[in-house]
Amino acid sequence: MYLRRNVDAVLDAWFRDPARKPLVLRGARQTGKSTSVRELGKRAKAFVEINLDRIENLRLARAAGSPSGFLEALCLRENLSALPEGTLLFIDEIQQEPQVIPWLRYLHEDHPGIAVVAAGSLLEVRMTDRGFSFPVGRVTFRTLGPLTFLEFLRAIGKDLLSDRLLEHLRDLAPLPPAVHDQATALFFDYLFVGGMPEAVAHWCREHSLVSVRQVHRDLLQALAEDIQKYRGNVAAVEAAFEALPHYYGRRFKYEQFAPGRRSRDMHAAIDRLEAARLVLRALPTGSTDLPASPKERAAPKLVPLDIGIAMTQWGLGPNDLKRTGADRMLEGRVAEAYVGQQLASPADCQPADLWFWVREQPGSDAEVDYLLPQGRHFVPVEVKAGAAGRLKSLHRFLWTTGRQVGLRLHAGNLSDQRHVVRMPDGELHHRLLSIPLYLAAALRERAWE
Repeated sequence: MYLRRNVDAVLDAWFRDPARKPLVLRGARQTGKSTSVRELGKRAKAFVEINLDRIENLRLARAAGSPSGFLEALCLRENLSALPEGTLLFIDEIQQEPQVIPWLRYLHEDHPGIAVVAAGSLLEVRMTDRGFSFPVGRVTFRTLGPLTFLEFLRAIGKDLLSDRLLEHLRDLAPLPPAVHDQATALFFDYLFVGGMPEAVAHWCREHSLVSVRQVHRDLLQALAEDIQKYRGNVAAVEAAFEALPHYYGRRFKYEQFAPGRRSRDMHAAIDRLEAARLVLRALPTGSTDLPASPKERAAPKLVPLDIGIAMTQWGLGPNDLKRTGADRMLEGRVAEAYVGQQLASPADCQPADLWFWVREQPGSDAEVDYLLPQGRHFVPVEVKAGAAGRLKSLHRFLWTTGRQVGLRLHAGNLSDQRHVVRMPDGELHHRLLSIPLYLAAALRERAWE
């Protein structure tokens, strides 16, 4: 069963573009990169795949010695005199043979009728280890993460509900209570299933959380075993990987990340895990406009690869959710981790940096959970159950910048309200857009100012 993804439209537009460059598809293990490319291959005149993780394919690439030799060897393997115009050539696990990477440029320049896609789960890790890079300006990059909640709805056959939610977000109109309740119930399912394609497929077939959590545990074991393929201080990377769940959805300091580990080693280890897309860091900034710069010596925030896997690691179940609610569970960390994951997976599959705003002054500290780029500016986003009058950091951001629109993600319905809040040195008149948590993935898709 193929799960339809946002990346399908991205890949299709790239394939149809006569000026396309070779495409490099990034992402963690088992996020669906190869499956999505194969689905695109069904619409190509011919589809040729070579996985360099297989020893016979690796030998073929090494023996070829040049782009032309590589194509000739592939044609002979496929029993073709030549690859026809409109062929999709998929080079999977390209990081296994660095000499193939510069060939992407020449395959494109010498054979523009062939569309070339490359992918690899440990791509950035191997690039760092072996000191190679992609030809600058000669390739296009896209990133594929787990399914977002809106993709999850489509995967389980709730296309109409997904469309209805987006319509209401576009119009900023409250949803009928029955629709909101249905979306909330499915959102709770998503928190435990997550967006890893295999877990979603198991959920579609069996509707069993036990089955889904076994998928999560198997994947965690595979990811842990992958660490042995890293170079350098593997023990530090293993220690960082084990400690990740303790810091999802909150800020952390490298010197306190894992017992007995030095700050420098933990920083390098998390760099490696982030390069493998197993975790993301939201960076603190004092900037209110783009381009932003990280705030020196301020602690970053950790966002998991997948909220479903995080819930499995935390050992949380449906009864925990019923008792506390998504926006209060683990003191709000569950909702904040979920929102970070959704914001890091835009529909256009472009790499998306995560920022949050901090102001650290005696007696006047403030922290806005996330910042949403809008042109040259940021829009503040708070993940809170609290009432409008308790959004002190969001108010401070708006007061400091002179802007008038703030977003609150919460467990409630959509609302668009005007508020006046008394500040220490005046009154803040602002517009507060309260948006259900289940719509977090759509925040980047529209303008808010």
